[in-house]
Amino acid sequence: MILKYKIKAFLSLGLMISLPVFLQAQVKPEEQKPKTTQQPTEEESKTSVTEEIEVVREYKPILADAVKIRRNPDLNSNKAFNPRVRYNLLDKRLELNSEIRTLEAQQLKPIKDEDLQNNYAKAGLGNLGTTLGSLHLGTGRDQALQAGFNFDHWSMSGKLNQQKMSEQDLGIYGRSIGEQIVLDGKINYNRRTNYFYGLDPAGSFTNTDPVKQRFNFIEGKGELYNRVDAYDENKLAYAAQLYGYLFNNIFEGKENTIIVSGGLSKNISKFQIGANANLDFTTTRDRGYGSLNNHILKLNPFVKIDGEQFKVIAGINYVNEFGGDNQRMNLFPAASLDFTLIKNYLSVFGVLGGDVHKTRLKDLSYTNPFLNENINIRNQIEKFSIEGGVKGTLSANIGYKASVHYKTIGDFSYFVNDSTRLQTFQVEYLTENSNVLGLTGELNVQFSKAFRLDGKLELNQYNLKNELNAWYYPGVRLSSTASFNITEKLKIDADVYLQGETKAKLYNTSSVDPNDFQVRTIKAFADLGAGASYQINNKFGAFLRVNNLLGTAYERYLFYPNYGFNILGGLSYGF
Repeated sequence: MILKYKIKAFLSLGLMISLPVFLQAQVKPEEQKPKTTQQPTEEESKTSVTEEIEVVREYKPILADAVKIRRNPDLNSNKAFNPRVRYNLLDKRLELNSEIRTLEAQQLKPIKDEDLQNNYAKAGLGNLGTTLGSLHLGTGRDQALQAGFNFDHWSMSGKLNQQKMSEQDLGIYGRSIGEQIVLDGKINYNRRTNYFYGLDPAGSFTNTDPVKQRFNFIEGKGELYNRVDAYDENKLAYAAQLYGYLFNNIFEGKENTIIVSGGLSKNISKFQIGANANLDFTTTRDRGYGSLNNHILKLNPFVKIDGEQFKVIAGINYVNEFGGDNQRMNLFPAASLDFTLIKNYLSVFGVLGGDVHKTRLKDLSYTNPFLNENINIRNQIEKFSIEGGVKGTLSANIGYKASVHYKTIGDFSYFVNDSTRLQTFQVEYLTENSNVLGLTGELNVQFSKAFRLDGKLELNQYNLKNELNAWYYPGVRLSSTASFNITEKLKIDADVYLQGETKAKLYNTSSVDPNDFQVRTIKAFADLGAGASYQINNKFGAFLRVNNLLGTAYERYLFYPNYGFNILGGLSYGF
């Protein structure tokens, strides 16, 4: 339709333009009126129009009936228009955002576990014929099972005749960690050899062919205990252990032990009620005597109160010695108090108790490897013991502890040189009560992993009846270790051991009178050592160790000077 209108309009417009031209062409000459009096020439009449045409009627366009609208709007129509409207109501609860919401922890990126080296080997050489070797094998990263194997070797030779020693240690261990129960066990073998190279510079005795000593020690331990939550106020804890060992020396001295021990405790709010038990069967044999039974039963019921600022433990310690000549029953107090004055900075503590300490041939050989045969075995009784002091921290990196103790000891034991062979030692006991007053101080400093310092000082004063001195017991002991990480690869460490003056009891070999002896003084000494280790790469490392830096020829036991200055270096390998 629109196209049709456009065509008609175009035709009408064309008609309006062309119509005057068409009419001009149809008018006759005689009807035209001249505009001017001058007659045009023949040539001008051919090239120009000189006549004027007058249009009588003007053009009036007429619209065709086809496009006319025959319907007129009704202006009187007032019909109402009511549209249909639909509403969709949402049932939404209004939330109040005025409260502070709990912050949601942002998840950390997963951290890749560090690759662990489960195996380790070490070897070194040094002066004085020193050799060192170690091998440790272990299982990988496992939360439930751990097992391993270890071997260690150490040997050294001094400048004196047969001044030699060596030690080898071989063992396996394992641990199984369950959801409720933990099982732990190990089997270990230790072998030590040394010679009785003792010699008096004054020439009081001769020792041209030192006798060899050898110690063999096999031990096994199995332990079971349950896993408990430390924050559970009603937790039930229990543990059981089976331990045994076989020991012998070259003098036909033998000792075997089986120990069964366990404990049970129950927490009731801030109270803890429990008991510990220990049954120790020990049999000792030596060349000069047959079998010696030395068995002990210990029972320790207790009650523990754990408050916000204090901890109190009250109990008794029942000890029954049986199986040998000395059959005794003892009952001792077992109590302790820990009270916090300034949280994390200052606490006072006190301990009151007593116990029976079993004398073992194995322990004596580790303390003094130059023992003679036929060692007398008698247990040492700590009849009364009291200790009190302070402990805490000076800052986040410095901890301290200082205490004073006083003990009354029966059957106090000490070493003396044998009357027939002065280069060997016997063990003697005091039947009367002996009193010991002591002071102990400890300091621990640690600044991250870069620096660490640990030190301990012990001062003791012995009051012994019927004896002039506490033989081979020093009045002063100081031990300290320090380590410093210069870089991630280079680490250095140092240690010092200081021992005060001691006295030695030396019998006159030509007399049978036990009171015929002389007193020898063993000078105080300090042994300083230092070491360094460098990690070449993630597999190989190097180490260097220097012992007795001061080069002092000190003695711990009479007639036995130390090995002197010693330097040791080697390589380590982790895989």
